[in-house]
Amino acid sequence: MKKWIVTLVLLFTANFAFADSVLIEGFEYANHDGESPVGWTCDDSSWVCGYLEKDHNRMPHSGNWYAYTNGAESWMFMPIYMSTELKYRFSLWAISDGDYQLEIWAGNEANSNAMTQLLLDDIVSSGSYEKFSVYVENVASNYQYFGIHAVQSYCGDCLLTIDDIEVDMVNKYDITVNPANYYTTAVPGSQVEFNCRFTNLGYEPANVFITCYSDYFTNTHLYIDGEACTSFHAEPDETVNFTGVATLTPDIELGTMGWVDIMFTLDCDCATTMFTLWATASNESIDESGATTMSIYPNPSAGMITIEGNGTVTITNTLGQEILNKEIIDKEILTLEKGIYFIKINDMTKKVIVR
Repeated sequence: MKKWIVTLVLLFTANFAFADSVLIEGFEYANHDGESPVGWTCDDSSWVCGYLEKDHNRMPHSGNWYAYTNGAESWMFMPIYMSTELKYRFSLWAISDGDYQLEIWAGNEANSNAMTQLLLDDIVSSGSYEKFSVYVENVASNYQYFGIHAVQSYCGDCLLTIDDIEVDMVNKYDITVNPANYYTTAVPGSQVEFNCRFTNLGYEPANVFITCYSDYFTNTHLYIDGEACTSFHAEPDETVNFTGVATLTPDIELGTMGWVDIMFTLDCDCATTMFTLWATASNESIDESGATTMSIYPNPSAGMITIEGNGTVTITNTLGQEILNKEIIDKEILTLEKGIYFIKINDMTKKVIVR
């Protein structure tokens, strides 16, 4: 029998293994147009804040405030504690109307001579806002500050603008899954639906394999946008939504709690997360006609749906128009156009969405 304590520990790990933000700086608070950013130490007055009225607040350049420089070379420093025991990710959005060299350093004092570890080194070219990011796997010392260093690539009258600076404690590979439901009741032989949300919290892209384990469920399937999948790819910070179906075994004893484990494993075998769906076999009787409870998947669907069961199938649309009426035995695969349908087998009806 599956141990509850193991599952609870795994669920806790899956839901709370998230990256911790050390700093989120959008220059939105207490700053004044044309003055040095609040909370930062600047070598000179070349780093200042600006304000631009906008009707949106979305990434990149999430708010109305930002920091910019037109200096040939300029530094700005922020106090932050970095430990050799942890890993970090630095990111910011930047734009320039000329070429600027952009560097991020770590050190123990708010001056350029104390900056000892170079974390990021890149060129910001003219164009639109661009995200610059670096994963710091090895911190050489327990630092007290980080610094942003900007250098004009050539002499000229140009600006470098930065916004939305973030520093996170993060693993190179870090994944989590959040199911919409952990527990349900089901009639033996019936289909159970569930939904979950996978998020790649790591710095690296993730190739993920899905494996299902259960002594109580069969025909377990997971779908992304109606397409069945056993593996998928997720970019850093990407969230993937799943719809799943599983059939409770018909011979399970009433009152028994069945389970199915959904495992998500990276192809590097360096990270695994999971969730468990529990279902108690209810004391409701199966259809007296002897027909097994219908199973319809995927739902939502991209157009192709599979119906498992025995009996008369009737499909109607939202206008009440009958689309199909036929007898099925065991399994039928149908193609439907985009819309919402009501599929009835004998006395049971289920809503199906085709995207």
